[in-house]
Amino acid sequence: MSIKDVRFGFDFLTDTNIKCCMDCLDDWELTFACLPISSLSLKTGDYKPSDTILNSEFSQKWCHCVVAKVSQPVDISNENKLTSEIKKAFVQDISWAAFLNVFSIMFELPLDIDLVHVVRLLDNQIDAYLDSAMSLQFWIKVPVVSPLIQDTWHKWTKFMSLTRNTDRIKLALEIGLELPDSNTLFRWLGEPVTALIVNAQSFLTNKKGFPVLSRQHQDFVKKMFNIGTQIVVSGPSSVRQHFNYLAHLYENTAPITPYGSLDYISGYEDFLQTPLQPLENNLQSTVYETFEQDPVKYREYSRAIGMALADKVTNQVIGKESNSIRKVVVYVLGAGRGPLVDATLEASDNKGISVRVIALEKNENALPTLYTKLTTDRWRDRVTVECADMRYWDPPEKCDIMVSELLGSFGDNELSPECLDGAQRYLKDDGISIPCSYTSYISPVQSRKLHTEIMSIKHKESGCNFQRPYVVQLNNVYPIATAKPLFTFNHPRKSKNGNNNRDGSVMFDVHQDCILHGLAGYFETVLYKEVRLSIVPETFSNGMFSWFPAYFPLVNPVILSKDEQLQVNFWRFSDKHKVWYEWCISKPCQTVIHNVNGTTYSMIL
Repeated sequence: MSIKDVRFGFDFLTDTNIKCCMDCLDDWELTFACLPISSLSLKTGDYKPSDTILNSEFSQKWCHCVVAKVSQPVDISNENKLTSEIKKAFVQDISWAAFLNVFSIMFELPLDIDLVHVVRLLDNQIDAYLDSAMSLQFWIKVPVVSPLIQDTWHKWTKFMSLTRNTDRIKLALEIGLELPDSNTLFRWLGEPVTALIVNAQSFLTNKKGFPVLSRQHQDFVKKMFNIGTQIVVSGPSSVRQHFNYLAHLYENTAPITPYGSLDYISGYEDFLQTPLQPLENNLQSTVYETFEQDPVKYREYSRAIGMALADKVTNQVIGKESNSIRKVVVYVLGAGRGPLVDATLEASDNKGISVRVIALEKNENALPTLYTKLTTDRWRDRVTVECADMRYWDPPEKCDIMVSELLGSFGDNELSPECLDGAQRYLKDDGISIPCSYTSYISPVQSRKLHTEIMSIKHKESGCNFQRPYVVQLNNVYPIATAKPLFTFNHPRKSKNGNNNRDGSVMFDVHQDCILHGLAGYFETVLYKEVRLSIVPETFSNGMFSWFPAYFPLVNPVILSKDEQLQVNFWRFSDKHKVWYEWCISKPCQTVIHNVNGTTYSMIL
């Protein structure tokens, strides 16, 4: 599981004494409760010194366990929909909930009216507390299926498009006995679902008399577990049986992303990171240490190197180069702290083929570790360490095999093509490059959470944070379409003329009404022959964690309709000093071209 601690809560539909509520939570071993704000109100003259609501010691405990439910800020029986009395009551309820410092405030999204007045009222309330110590968070309750409108997702989308303070708003999604088709249902995975409210009527009774959920309900609840959603049961309930069953589902939930089962990287879900630029900046020791613990990458590298060594020795025998088989010369380019050298020596030992290795590394801070390893029996007399930039190094001889790990989340984004093109001159004409090729992939995704996160990043230029790539473990995301290949780079490069600029266009079919927030970027590499590494979801190398996906956001999200075609244009440009990407949408509508001339983000040569 990607999210380790799920929070379970119960929705009290009627007024309940707060002391009774807390006793129930303790008895049921639950984390929180959704409670009507009227349960927390004090009528004039009713207060007693022993009242538990304002008892300081007790309130410090209960206020962090309560989501206060306030009434809809509309009067559906009134023509004006939003009367002064309703406004006043809504504001007073929020003021009281804020004073009590409750965990969150929840109200139902009005589904059958124009939302503009509701949004204005809510935004004004959030604004009133922005500069205070109180940080209000609102849960907006939306049913997946409603008799009032055909598709509640569209209403929720309209509400969020009107709202300014989206970072203070989360979605409390309610499911009942009826669910829509899977495409419609799973679209909610791209929304900031903080809580899934499971109506007690959703449960069926099995042959043994215990409550269970249908297969479709189970699948959806498990997907909600994966994106860290809290689970609430609402309605008349056999509480213990319902939550025991939900806990059983949680324990038997498989991850929906290839990273979800890896304990080592838990906590990085949807966390935006700046892509590394190891050519410009020397990596820190902790970065090397993290990557070195990958259980898959170096095993596959060693396998690829072993196959290349065997082919080289076979070619030597066929060519009768000498009476005795010479040592195979291997250059490890960008050796870091030595894991690829270890992989080379392991392959050499496994195949029984002698090698002479030069470990080339430009980061002077990594050299002490390499020099220390030279004193070990395994490295001594087999490895030479050199400090230089591979593009400008003057080697003592040409090599049979050059090995590197210069790939980034998008394949070429750490400038592997430029580095290996510069190193190609000291590879023999029949030499082998590992990796020998890599391909970048893109996929359109919906993720309101990532869009809100980027929007909240402070910067003096509006929108500039949306014109640069990120690295992120994508989790709270709805994949609009399967990833498709974009750019491919081969090594050694056959043509010595030209550059590594690219111009790509990819077309996707849209299968469901949705919102395009950005493009997920992946890569797949062929190390040698059939040995591959991939972070593309459909071909992911299970257990590997060295790379999270790249993410290319859009300044303005694009609304897509079912059965439309989506065309993405993507460019890779370079000059003497830098390399950069530009991207845009050209169908079904034209967006701005992002990061023109690399003005916001570039990779420094």
